[in-house]
Amino acid sequence: MFKRLVFASYLTAIVLFAFSGCEPSPSKTTSKANLAKFVMRVNCGAFDPYTDKAGNKWLADQYMEEGEKWGAVYGMTVDRGDLGIAGTDVPKIYETERYSMDAYEFVVPNGKYTVRLHFAETYEGVTEAGMRVFSVTISGKTVLEDFDVFDVAGGVEKPVVKQFKGVKVTDGKLIIEFIPDIENPEINGVEVLSE
Repeated sequence: MFKRLVFASYLTAIVLFAFSGCEPSPSKTTSKANLAKFVMRVNCGAFDPYTDKAGNKWLADQYMEEGEKWGAVYGMTVDRGDLGIAGTDVPKIYETERYSMDAYEFVVPNGKYTVRLHFAETYEGVTEAGMRVFSVTISGKTVLEDFDVFDVAGGVEKPVVKQFKGVKVTDGKLIIEFIPDIENPEINGVEVLSE
């Protein structure tokens, strides 16, 4: 009887841990069973956290500094105000941006991840395709080459989401690098989700 009671309490603790979540902080994973998946969403360029319509929490942006688990490497931020971006469930993400950055770095458990990068061309100085072009690598692999947000979106203030599945991390770091070609690279949001 005592063993059953202890076992039942143990299972209850596992279930509570699995569903309690601790956003906006990344959730921990175990090697044998993913009780709680790693989830991180960053509203690039934002000073305040944001919760979208689906209840997902997006962290305010920050620099990667000593002791931090994630952040941007260099770059500047801008808030363009209420743009009313259409065609997305998360329009607020596209109102702020980080630009001219070298990278975003994340300390994560080893495993496979889905990475989503959110872009929208909102700079008034870019008025046609070819005026901002850059490349993106994730963990050293080129995922976007000569990427032109304006061209891909078909104009300004139109969201573009690029998703990359099966991103493998073996050294505890997921690094997204931005390589300029024409004008400065820009990004509006980053999602890192364990698979």
